[in-house]
Amino acid sequence: MKLNITARNFDLSDAIKAYATKKLEKLKHFEHYIMDAKMIMEKDKGTSIIELTLAVKHSSVTSRVNNPDIYMGINDVVRKVERQLDKYEGKFRERKRLAQKTKRK
Repeated sequence: MKLNITARNFDLSDAIKAYATKKLEKLKHFEHYIMDAKMIMEKDKGTSIIELTLAVKHSSVTSRVNNPDIYMGINDVVRKVERQLDKYEGKFRERKRLAQKTKRK
């Protein structure tokens, strides 16, 4: 999984980058679906906007969170994407199961 982290309107510190990378490691068990990851962090008037876009097989998964604390925003966006990937994986497995079920004998 190739990760790209971008900061807008502030300087990206090593601590924030390391924290985001550590949190995205939680998505390691979905690695066979994820091809590319882009995280955009933006600070604007006391609030942080974190957007995470993952390119997965045949589509993309996007999540956006507004939070005053950037670390809590990273947690929230990873949690949201994890739920979306879980749902995506369930649909993918269900299609494979139905295809096996309807196969001729």
